[in-house]
Amino acid sequence: MRCAWISAAALGTLLLLPRSAVGQDATKVTAPPDSAVRTAPVTYVTGSTIYVAAGRADGLVEGQQLFIKRTGGAVVTLKVAYLSSRQASCEVVGSDAASVVVGEQVTFLPTLSAGKAAGGSAGSAVAAPRPTRHRMSGPGLHGRVGARYLVAREETLNGGFSQPSFDLRLDGSALGGTPVGLSADLRTRRTTSTSGTGTSTVDGRTRVYQAALLWNTPGSGFRMALGRQYLTAVTSVTLFDGALMELNGSHLGFGAFAGVEPEPVNLGFSRDIQDFGGYFQLHNKPGITGGVWSFSLGAVGSYSSVATNREFAFAQATVSTPVVSLFALQELDYYRPWKVALGEDRFSLTSTYLNGSLRPTRWLSLNGGYDNRRSVRLYRDAVDPATSFDDTYRQGVNGGISLSGHRVRVSGDWRRSDGGGTGTATAWTGTLGLDRFTPLHLSLTGRGTWYSNPALDGKLYSGRVGFDPFAPLHLEFNGGVRNEDLAPTGTILTVTRRHVSWIGADLDWSLARGWFLSLSGTRERGDDGATTQFYGSMTWRF
Repeated sequence: MRCAWISAAALGTLLLLPRSAVGQDATKVTAPPDSAVRTAPVTYVTGSTIYVAAGRADGLVEGQQLFIKRTGGAVVTLKVAYLSSRQASCEVVGSDAASVVVGEQVTFLPTLSAGKAAGGSAGSAVAAPRPTRHRMSGPGLHGRVGARYLVAREETLNGGFSQPSFDLRLDGSALGGTPVGLSADLRTRRTTSTSGTGTSTVDGRTRVYQAALLWNTPGSGFRMALGRQYLTAVTSVTLFDGALMELNGSHLGFGAFAGVEPEPVNLGFSRDIQDFGGYFQLHNKPGITGGVWSFSLGAVGSYSSVATNREFAFAQATVSTPVVSLFALQELDYYRPWKVALGEDRFSLTSTYLNGSLRPTRWLSLNGGYDNRRSVRLYRDAVDPATSFDDTYRQGVNGGISLSGHRVRVSGDWRRSDGGGTGTATAWTGTLGLDRFTPLHLSLTGRGTWYSNPALDGKLYSGRVGFDPFAPLHLEFNGGVRNEDLAPTGTILTVTRRHVSWIGADLDWSLARGWFLSLSGTRERGDDGATTQFYGSMTWRF
């Protein structure tokens, strides 16, 4: 395929089994009713950030709360920080991120009622929905209209860019009392870039990310989609124009797809790349609470008119009990003779991923894993030195311990990776969090990371403080520093220090029943100068 591949962990978005997550958590909140929720899996965990295979296309909005149900009525609460169309970057509210593992299932309402709507406070429990005169979910046509503005300025180069954008999202189900639904996602933007010499360039683009008709009869276990849609069985971001069919029973599920990929720049229709694939899954009967399991097998082929892009099979296993969680994934690539002639093996094990957690008590969690996935797309609307570090040092072996008490959490993590491009690296990370103190629901989080590889020794310190001045408004301030001492190389005989620091602020405000305002600003200063970035959005849901 044209796009970079994520490993098939995103297949979980097609696993139709609602699953109770595992373990215990001291923070108990009220999750949305089972009859109203949708589900999506956790696909990646890095630092204090949790990635979920659901995004704007699935009805999520910035600031929304997601839930991981646990045995005994406890619930881990996630808050959506950044969104792409099919992926959400989330932060854990009132708990420890180390207690969340890949493969756990989150539940969410596609649209939230007033009170704790899209911008509900990050530190408080979910309030009961208020009665409203008009529904924002359920049968019929619903959607979202958003206006956004992103501007960045590089002070040293005296350049930057500004980008106003507009998006329209429509979702329909049971239209006219039939099994027919629809899904549409249209976005337009205009980017004006300014160079240090004062010259400007303008780039305007309008793209269609989804335009599909759906057939989904309630209770039948059968679903079909025809048109432009996301190929969630393989990657959470790849688009294709074609057909997708899913069938799920009490113990066995099946899915298959076929289509072509749009052209990569403007997403126009193209027949150049054809994709085919399918999977089946064995799982426990839905509705049990003591422990769940699933095992999936699938195969995908991607072809152009002149050559084979990629052919591979994948296997995925999930086990969840109150004490143990395990998520395992393995991909097996098959190479045609012409690729073998170039030095490849006929079969190659690729994208191995293993993540496990042991919770002997409610307050103690031990976790570890292995990750050699070649490419993981982590879509965000903002990147800082901490997120850049986590992405760079993702691959390798890791292990950690987490202690969680009443409003206090402490965790430690060790990681040995091949990140940074300079050989094997070792990193140690410690975090301390205090949650929901004082009537303002004050929350504090601090992090320290110490790392080294053959080329450098580094330290990263970051922190954030958040509070709710009043119920619909959440404010947060964050910042940090990252220092690296580079070893002597070539003609440079002394240690060189590289320094970067940043500070930022965020505001999330649920203005009214369907309106949500989000503002954020970040200033980063390093050896090469300073960059200031501002992002604002206003969203109306109906």
